[in-house]
Amino acid sequence: MTKEELLNRLDEAESDEEIKKIGEELLTLDPDSPYGKLAVWELLAYEDGVQNLDMLREALDSIRAVVDAKEIPAFVEGDRDALVYMTVLTNLGYSLLAEGHVDEAYETAKEFASFDEEGLYPSRTLLYRTMLDLELYDDIMTYLETDSAESVAGEHARAIALLEKGASPEEVRDATNYAISLSPCVPLFITGIWDFPDTDDEIDEDMEDAVNDAAYLADPWCKTDKRLTAISAPAFLFAYLTDNLSDEKDKKALREGYEDAGILDRIEKAKKRLAKMEKDGRDTDEIEAEALSETADILEEMDEG
Repeated sequence: MTKEELLNRLDEAESDEEIKKIGEELLTLDPDSPYGKLAVWELLAYEDGVQNLDMLREALDSIRAVVDAKEIPAFVEGDRDALVYMTVLTNLGYSLLAEGHVDEAYETAKEFASFDEEGLYPSRTLLYRTMLDLELYDDIMTYLETDSAESVAGEHARAIALLEKGASPEEVRDATNYAISLSPCVPLFITGIWDFPDTDDEIDEDMEDAVNDAAYLADPWCKTDKRLTAISAPAFLFAYLTDNLSDEKDKKALREGYEDAGILDRIEKAKKRLAKMEKDGRDTDEIEAEALSETADILEEMDEG
C-alpha cells in the first residue's frame, strides 16, 4: 500500500488500534514520516509520551519542511499537512509546558501562534502562559499590540503584566474587567468559586473552552496575593450579583465587607434588577454583560471611596 493510500486510511480511521497500525505501517515505509510518528505518539500512555518527546520534535522538523515548501501558503481548513503541523505543535508545546521545559515550550508557542494567525487552535493560551511563567511582561504588551487574534489568555496576561509593571489601579481594574468579560466563567474557576470538573466526561461542551482557559490561567493568577486579590474582587462580586455563590459563608463575608464599605444597598439593588432580567426571560449573555458592567462600576466606586 502506498503512502497516500495509508494517509487516506488514517484520515478515515476510527479505532485506536487501526490508527496505531496505520501509523506503524507509515513508519515502515518512511521512518521519518511525521504522520506516522504523530499517530503512534498520540496513542502512547502519558509517561511513555513524555519519555518520547523526541518523536514529536522529529515530526515537527519533518512536517514544518513540508508546510514551508508549499507554493501556496497552507491553510488549516482541509489541509492535511497544516492540520498535522498544528497538532504536533499543540502536543509538543503543551507537553513541554507540563514537564517544566518552559523555555522550549515558549519557542514552540511562538511558532505555533505565528502559523495560527486566526487563533483556531490553542496557540495563544500556550504562548501567553509561557510568557507569564518567564515573566516577559514587556513582551506580552508588545505582542498584544500586533496579535491578529484576540484571546482570553492574552487579555488575562495583559492584566497581570500591567499589575506587575506597576500600572495604575484603574488600568489594572479595566484590563481585568475586560478579560473577564470575554469569558465570565473563567475567574469563577480560577478563584475556586466553582470547582474544576474531576474528569473530561464532566465538562459540558459549552464550558470546555472556559475550563481549559481557567486551567492554564489559574497558576499565574494565584502566584501572588497581589494577583489573587486583583482577580478575586471582580470575580466574587460578579458571582454574588449573578447568584453563582453556593457557599453561605462566602455570601455572609461579602455582605459584611460590602456593608462596611457602605455599598451593600447599591449592590442589592443591582442584584434584584439582574434577577428581574432573568425572570423576564432576558438572554444570559445580556444578563452577564449587565452584571459585568455593574461589577466594574461598583469596584470603581469602592476604589474612589
